[in-house]
Amino acid sequence: MRQRFILRGDKVKTRCINWITDFKLNENPVIEIIIRPYKKSRSQEQNDTFHMWCGSIAEHTGHLKEEIKEYLVESAFGLEEYTNIKGETRNRVRQTSSMNVGEMSNLLEVAMRLAREIGADIPEIKHE
Repeated sequence: MRQRFILRGDKVKTRCINWITDFKLNENPVIEIIIRPYKKSRSQEQNDTFHMWCGSIAEHTGHLKEEIKEYLVESAFGLEEYTNIKGETRNRVRQTSSMNVGEMSNLLEVAMRLAREIGADIPEIKHE
């Protein structure tokens, strides 16, 4: 069972409070409640466009689509540091699934710039 509330007004806030109040802990002994600022995640259109452009650039350069994706994400945002299971500090490319609309727009601009620089096609995707 999963419940999510985006508080945009008092009606939703009241529904959230009621849901928490009515929640039966004896039937579901452990739940997690996270409160954080809302950030709209990337759109499906942005995701589809980015992957199409990565494919086009990969075809033009002879690289794998995943290599192009990693190069673009690293160019736009650098690497993020994390600690592996052995406690060692490592670096990795950020996941696009964690990006919001603004970050994904920035990434698309970086992809478009690269495609233009190297003469790769920038296909337009039509969403209906």
